[in-house]
Amino acid sequence: MSKNGSEKEFILTLFLLKYPEYLEDLIGWKLGFAEAEVPIGRRKVDMYAVNVSRRLPIFIESQVNQSDQRHLEKILEILDATSEGTIIWIALGFDEGHLRRVKSYLKSRKHKYINFCAVCLHEEAIARASDLNKLYKLDVWDNLDNIRGSEYLPLKLYDSYSQVPPTHTGRVAVTKDYNFERVEDIKQYMLEKFREYVPYLTNVWKAKKHNSQDCQLSFGGGRNGVNFKVSARNKFRLASIYLHFEQSQAELYYLFESKIQELQKNIHPVLMAKDRKIGLSFHPQAELDETIRKLANILEKMLKVMGPELYLGKKC
Repeated sequence: MSKNGSEKEFILTLFLLKYPEYLEDLIGWKLGFAEAEVPIGRRKVDMYAVNVSRRLPIFIESQVNQSDQRHLEKILEILDATSEGTIIWIALGFDEGHLRRVKSYLKSRKHKYINFCAVCLHEEAIARASDLNKLYKLDVWDNLDNIRGSEYLPLKLYDSYSQVPPTHTGRVAVTKDYNFERVEDIKQYMLEKFREYVPYLTNVWKAKKHNSQDCQLSFGGGRNGVNFKVSARNKFRLASIYLHFEQSQAELYYLFESKIQELQKNIHPVLMAKDRKIGLSFHPQAELDETIRKLANILEKMLKVMGPELYLGKKC
Protein backbone atom coordinates (compact mmCIF):
# COMPACT_ATOMS: atom_id res chain seq x y z
CA MET A 1 0.00 0.00 0.00
CA SER A 2 1.30 3.46 -0.77
CA LYS A 3 2.17 5.88 1.99
CA ASN A 4 -0.43 8.25 0.54
CA GLY A 5 -3.07 5.54 0.80
CA SER A 6 -2.02 4.79 4.36
CA GLU A 7 -2.33 8.45 5.30
CA LYS A 8 -5.83 8.65 3.85
CA GLU A 9 -6.85 5.55 5.76
CA PHE A 10 -5.49 7.05 8.97
CA ILE A 11 -7.45 10.23 8.29
CA LEU A 12 -10.61 8.13 7.91
CA THR A 13 -9.79 6.42 11.21
CA LEU A 14 -9.45 9.85 12.82
CA PHE A 15 -12.85 10.75 11.37
CA LEU A 16 -14.40 7.72 13.09
CA LEU A 17 -12.62 8.54 16.34
CA LYS A 18 -14.04 12.06 16.25
CA TYR A 19 -17.47 11.10 14.90
CA PRO A 20 -18.12 7.52 16.09
CA GLU A 21 -21.86 7.96 15.54
CA TYR A 22 -21.40 7.09 11.86
CA LEU A 23 -20.43 3.55 12.82
CA GLU A 24 -22.66 3.39 15.88
CA ASP A 25 -25.73 4.06 13.75
CA LEU A 26 -24.81 1.12 11.49
CA ILE A 27 -24.03 -1.48 14.14
CA GLY A 28 -26.43 -0.28 16.84
CA TRP A 29 -23.81 -0.08 19.62
CA LYS A 30 -21.92 2.71 21.30
CA LEU A 31 -18.15 2.72 20.83
CA GLY A 32 -16.08 3.23 23.95
CA PHE A 33 -12.33 3.36 24.66
CA ALA A 34 -11.54 3.89 20.99
CA GLU A 35 -7.99 4.33 19.71
CA ALA A 36 -5.99 3.77 16.54
CA GLU A 37 -3.34 1.23 15.51
CA VAL A 38 -3.84 -1.26 18.33
CA PRO A 39 -1.71 -4.45 18.28
CA ILE A 40 -3.79 -7.55 17.60
CA GLY A 41 -1.84 -10.75 17.10
CA ARG A 42 1.15 -10.04 14.87
CA ARG A 43 -0.29 -6.88 13.33
CA LYS A 44 -2.04 -3.66 14.25
CA VAL A 45 -5.73 -3.10 13.62
CA ASP A 46 -6.62 0.33 12.25
CA MET A 47 -9.04 1.06 15.09
CA TYR A 48 -10.11 -0.71 18.24
CA ALA A 49 -13.10 0.09 20.44
CA VAL A 50 -15.33 -1.57 23.02
CA ASN A 51 -19.06 -2.27 22.92
CA VAL A 52 -19.52 -1.15 26.51
CA SER A 53 -23.06 -2.50 26.99
CA ARG A 54 -22.01 -6.02 25.88
CA ARG A 55 -18.37 -5.88 27.12
CA LEU A 56 -17.16 -7.00 23.68
CA PRO A 57 -14.22 -5.76 21.59
CA ILE A 58 -14.72 -4.12 18.20
CA PHE A 59 -11.97 -4.37 15.57
CA ILE A 60 -12.12 -2.01 12.60
CA GLU A 61 -9.99 -2.39 9.49
CA SER A 62 -10.32 0.07 6.61
CA GLN A 63 -9.00 0.64 3.11
CA VAL A 64 -9.62 3.33 0.50
CA ASN A 65 -10.02 0.93 -2.42
CA GLN A 66 -11.78 -2.32 -3.26
CA SER A 67 -11.31 -5.23 -0.88
CA ASP A 68 -8.11 -7.10 -1.68
CA GLN A 69 -6.23 -10.22 -0.70
CA ARG A 70 -3.88 -8.42 1.68
CA HIS A 71 -6.69 -6.96 3.74
CA LEU A 72 -8.57 -10.27 3.62
CA GLU A 73 -5.55 -11.98 5.15
CA LYS A 74 -5.44 -9.34 7.86
CA ILE A 75 -9.14 -9.86 8.65
CA LEU A 76 -8.52 -13.61 8.90
CA GLU A 77 -5.57 -12.97 11.23
CA ILE A 78 -7.78 -10.88 13.49
CA LEU A 79 -10.32 -13.70 13.49
CA ASP A 80 -7.55 -16.10 14.50
CA ALA A 81 -6.41 -13.81 17.32
CA THR A 82 -9.78 -13.29 19.01
CA SER A 83 -12.61 -15.45 20.28
CA GLU A 84 -15.39 -12.87 20.64
CA GLY A 85 -16.44 -9.44 19.46
CA THR A 86 -17.25 -7.65 16.23
CA ILE A 87 -15.01 -7.22 13.19
CA ILE A 88 -15.81 -4.36 10.81
CA TRP A 89 -14.18 -4.27 7.39
CA ILE A 90 -14.52 -0.91 5.63
CA ALA A 91 -13.71 -0.63 1.92
CA LEU A 92 -14.79 1.16 -1.24
CA GLY A 93 -16.41 -2.09 -2.40
CA PHE A 94 -16.20 -5.82 -1.78
CA ASP A 95 -15.28 -8.89 -3.76
CA GLU A 96 -17.96 -11.49 -2.99
CA GLY A 97 -15.28 -14.16 -2.81
CA HIS A 98 -13.56 -12.29 0.00
CA LEU A 99 -16.79 -12.09 1.98
CA ARG A 100 -17.47 -15.79 1.44
CA ARG A 101 -14.02 -16.59 2.86
CA VAL A 102 -14.75 -14.62 6.03
CA LYS A 103 -18.18 -16.18 6.53
CA SER A 104 -16.87 -19.66 5.79
CA TYR A 105 -14.17 -19.17 8.41
CA LEU A 106 -16.75 -18.16 11.01
CA LYS A 107 -19.22 -20.92 10.13
CA SER A 108 -16.49 -23.51 10.61
CA ARG A 109 -15.70 -22.09 14.06
CA LYS A 110 -19.04 -21.78 15.82
CA HIS A 111 -17.23 -21.59 19.17
CA LYS A 112 -16.07 -18.09 18.23
CA TYR A 113 -18.69 -15.56 19.26
CA ILE A 114 -17.94 -13.05 16.53
CA ASN A 115 -20.07 -10.74 14.40
CA PHE A 116 -18.80 -9.51 11.05
CA CYS A 117 -19.82 -6.37 9.15
CA ALA A 118 -18.76 -5.29 5.68
CA VAL A 119 -19.18 -1.52 5.35
CA CYS A 120 -18.92 0.41 2.09
CA LEU A 121 -17.08 3.70 2.10
CA HIS A 122 -18.53 6.38 -0.16
CA GLU A 123 -16.10 7.52 -2.85
CA GLU A 124 -16.80 11.16 -1.94
CA ALA A 125 -15.55 10.48 1.60
CA ILE A 126 -12.33 9.12 0.12
CA ALA A 127 -11.97 12.19 -2.09
CA ARG A 128 -12.43 14.49 0.87
CA ALA A 129 -9.95 12.50 2.95
CA SER A 130 -7.51 12.93 0.05
CA ASP A 131 -8.05 16.71 0.21
CA LEU A 132 -7.39 16.69 3.96
CA ASN A 133 -4.19 14.76 3.32
CA LYS A 134 -2.85 17.84 1.52
CA LEU A 135 -3.33 20.09 4.54
CA TYR A 136 -0.81 21.11 7.17
CA LYS A 137 -0.87 18.05 9.38
CA LEU A 138 -1.84 19.90 12.56
CA ASP A 139 -4.91 21.30 10.77
CA VAL A 140 -6.36 17.92 9.79
CA TRP A 141 -8.25 17.18 13.04
CA ASP A 142 -10.15 20.48 13.02
CA ASN A 143 -11.18 19.91 9.39
CA LEU A 144 -12.43 16.32 9.67
CA ASP A 145 -15.95 17.73 9.56
CA ASN A 146 -15.36 18.19 5.80
CA ILE A 147 -15.76 14.43 5.33
CA ARG A 148 -19.33 14.66 6.53
CA GLY A 149 -21.81 15.64 3.85
CA SER A 150 -25.50 16.45 3.91
CA GLU A 151 -25.87 15.01 0.40
CA TYR A 152 -24.34 11.58 1.10
CA LEU A 153 -23.59 9.12 3.90
CA PRO A 154 -19.88 8.37 4.32
CA LEU A 155 -20.60 4.77 5.37
CA LYS A 156 -23.21 2.20 4.36
CA LEU A 157 -23.68 -1.34 5.67
CA TYR A 158 -23.10 -3.75 2.78
CA ASP A 159 -23.26 -7.18 4.39
CA SER A 160 -23.17 -8.77 7.84
CA TYR A 161 -22.99 -12.12 9.55
CA SER A 162 -23.63 -12.84 13.23
CA GLN A 163 -22.83 -15.67 15.55
CA VAL A 164 -22.76 -13.86 18.90
CA PRO A 165 -25.67 -15.17 21.00
CA PRO A 166 -28.05 -12.32 21.86
CA THR A 167 -27.58 -12.90 25.60
CA HIS A 168 -23.79 -13.23 25.50
CA THR A 169 -21.73 -10.77 27.53
CA GLY A 170 -17.98 -10.59 27.01
CA ARG A 171 -15.02 -10.21 29.31
CA VAL A 172 -13.59 -6.83 28.30
CA ALA A 173 -13.18 -4.40 31.20
CA VAL A 174 -15.44 -1.37 30.76
CA THR A 175 -14.08 0.73 33.62
CA LYS A 176 -10.56 1.99 34.19
CA ASP A 177 -9.07 1.71 37.64
CA TYR A 178 -5.74 3.51 37.47
CA ASN A 179 -2.98 2.87 39.97
CA PHE A 180 -0.81 5.96 39.83
CA GLU A 181 1.98 4.15 41.61
CA ARG A 182 2.46 2.27 38.34
CA VAL A 183 4.43 3.98 35.58
CA GLU A 184 2.31 2.30 32.88
CA ASP A 185 -0.94 3.67 34.33
CA ILE A 186 0.41 7.20 34.60
CA LYS A 187 1.53 7.16 30.96
CA GLN A 188 -1.76 5.76 29.68
CA TYR A 189 -3.72 8.30 31.70
CA MET A 190 -1.52 11.10 30.38
CA LEU A 191 -2.02 9.85 26.81
CA GLU A 192 -5.80 9.91 27.24
CA LYS A 193 -5.65 13.43 28.66
CA PHE A 194 -3.57 14.58 25.70
CA ARG A 195 -6.30 13.23 23.40
CA GLU A 196 -8.63 15.60 25.19
CA TYR A 197 -6.26 18.60 25.34
CA VAL A 198 -4.37 18.36 22.02
CA PRO A 199 -6.45 16.07 19.76
CA TYR A 200 -5.04 17.73 16.65
CA LEU A 201 -1.65 16.16 17.43
CA THR A 202 -2.99 13.03 15.80
CA ASN A 203 -0.16 10.72 16.91
CA VAL A 204 -1.66 10.76 20.42
CA TRP A 205 -4.60 8.73 19.06
CA LYS A 206 -2.31 5.81 18.29
CA ALA A 207 -2.08 3.10 20.94
CA LYS A 208 1.21 2.93 22.85
CA LYS A 209 2.93 -0.09 24.30
CA HIS A 210 4.08 1.08 27.72
CA ASN A 211 7.40 -0.06 29.18
CA SER A 212 7.29 -0.17 32.98
CA GLN A 213 11.00 0.70 33.07
CA ASP A 214 10.56 3.91 31.07
CA CYS A 215 8.66 6.79 32.66
CA GLN A 216 8.49 8.74 29.38
CA LEU A 217 5.51 8.76 27.06
CA SER A 218 6.83 8.95 23.50
CA PHE A 219 5.05 10.02 20.30
CA GLY A 220 6.16 11.25 16.90
CA GLY A 221 7.16 14.86 16.37
CA GLY A 222 6.34 15.30 12.69
CA ARG A 223 9.47 13.90 11.03
CA ASN A 224 11.27 10.58 11.16
CA GLY A 225 13.88 10.77 13.90
CA VAL A 226 12.06 13.44 15.90
CA ASN A 227 10.00 12.45 18.95
CA PHE A 228 8.32 14.10 21.90
CA LYS A 229 9.12 12.45 25.22
CA VAL A 230 6.92 13.53 28.12
CA SER A 231 6.91 12.47 31.74
CA ALA A 232 4.63 13.47 34.60
CA ARG A 233 7.22 12.17 37.07
CA ASN A 234 10.64 11.10 35.84
CA LYS A 235 13.45 9.32 37.70
CA PHE A 236 14.47 12.64 39.22
CA ARG A 237 10.85 13.10 40.39
CA LEU A 238 10.41 15.98 37.96
CA ALA A 239 7.85 16.52 35.23
CA SER A 240 9.47 16.97 31.83
CA ILE A 241 8.78 17.52 28.16
CA TYR A 242 11.52 17.29 25.56
CA LEU A 243 11.73 17.04 21.80
CA HIS A 244 14.43 14.49 20.92
CA PHE A 245 16.32 14.64 17.63
CA GLU A 246 18.18 11.59 16.33
CA GLN A 247 21.53 12.07 14.59
CA SER A 248 19.78 12.01 11.22
CA GLN A 249 17.90 15.17 12.27
CA ALA A 250 20.90 17.01 13.75
CA GLU A 251 20.61 19.80 11.17
CA LEU A 252 17.03 20.50 12.23
CA TYR A 253 18.07 20.44 15.89
CA TYR A 254 20.80 23.02 15.28
CA LEU A 255 18.31 25.21 13.46
CA PHE A 256 16.10 25.28 16.55
CA GLU A 257 19.11 25.63 18.86
CA SER A 258 20.13 28.79 16.98
CA LYS A 259 16.68 30.22 17.78
CA ILE A 260 16.62 29.26 21.46
CA GLN A 261 16.12 32.80 22.77
CA GLU A 262 13.11 33.26 20.48
CA LEU A 263 11.78 29.86 21.57
CA GLN A 264 12.21 30.79 25.23
CA LYS A 265 10.25 33.97 24.64
CA ASN A 266 7.35 32.23 22.87
CA ILE A 267 7.26 28.86 24.67
CA HIS A 268 8.83 29.05 28.14
CA PRO A 269 11.67 31.11 29.67
CA VAL A 270 13.58 28.06 30.97
CA LEU A 271 13.39 26.10 27.71
CA MET A 272 16.81 24.64 26.96
CA ALA A 273 18.61 23.06 24.01
CA LYS A 274 21.27 20.47 24.78
CA ASP A 275 22.44 17.09 23.47
CA ARG A 276 19.93 17.18 20.59
CA LYS A 277 17.06 17.75 23.02
CA ILE A 278 14.85 20.82 23.35
CA GLY A 279 12.52 21.16 26.31
CA LEU A 280 12.33 21.67 30.03
CA SER A 281 11.70 20.07 33.42
CA PHE A 282 9.76 21.40 36.41
CA HIS A 283 8.56 20.26 39.81
CA PRO A 284 5.20 18.49 39.44
CA GLN A 285 2.04 20.16 40.67
CA ALA A 286 0.28 18.83 43.77
CA GLU A 287 -2.29 17.04 41.61
CA LEU A 288 -1.43 14.80 38.65
CA ASP A 289 -4.16 16.42 36.53
CA GLU A 290 -2.61 19.84 37.12
CA THR A 291 0.80 18.54 36.06
CA ILE A 292 -0.60 17.02 32.87
CA ARG A 293 -2.50 20.21 32.06
CA LYS A 294 0.75 22.21 32.41
CA LEU A 295 2.59 19.73 30.19
CA ALA A 296 -0.20 20.00 27.61
CA ASN A 297 0.03 23.81 27.67
CA ILE A 298 3.77 23.66 26.99
CA LEU A 299 3.23 21.06 24.28
CA GLU A 300 0.65 23.30 22.58
CA LYS A 301 3.09 26.21 22.56
CA MET A 302 5.85 24.01 21.14
CA LEU A 303 3.52 22.85 18.38
CA LYS A 304 2.41 26.40 17.59
CA VAL A 305 5.95 27.78 17.39
CA MET A 306 7.92 24.78 16.12
CA GLY A 307 5.19 22.98 14.19
CA PRO A 308 5.73 24.67 10.80
CA GLU A 309 9.31 23.36 10.74
CA LEU A 310 8.51 19.97 12.28
CA TYR A 311 5.56 19.22 10.01
CA LEU A 312 7.11 20.58 6.80
CA GLY A 313 4.94 23.62 6.27
CA LYS A 314 1.75 22.73 4.46
CA LYS A 315 2.73 19.14 3.68
CA CYS A 316 1.11 16.31 5.63
